[in-house]
Amino acid sequence: MKPGEELPVIREWYELTVWLLPKIGKFPRDQKFFLGDRLQTQVVNVLELLIEAKFQKKRSEILDRVNIELEKLRFLLRLAHDMNLLTAKSYGESGQRLLQIGIQIGGWKRASESRSTP
Repeated sequence: MKPGEELPVIREWYELTVWLLPKIGKFPRDQKFFLGDRLQTQVVNVLELLIEAKFQKKRSEILDRVNIELEKLRFLLRLAHDMNLLTAKSYGESGQRLLQIGIQIGGWKRASESRSTP
């Protein structure tokens, strides 16, 4: 990978972020400032962790944190769906995207670990 080149997992996460933030912005006012803020913060935190992992040689711990944050996000999205803040279609789409990104992160972590073991 060339310096400055964007990793596919980061690009996909960024696209998920761009897709999800307007949906969160449509939450009713009372939920926008509670659940909406939590979702937005979680999505941006994961983006920041992925960028951080890109520049670390020992990225396994960061990718473990990313997986934990993804799980938190899954539950927040489930809560938003169960509270009728996200449509079934949007919830399904977000779940599918999270699954694909999670698979990529797992592959990235395995590749990183295999390079660091002698």
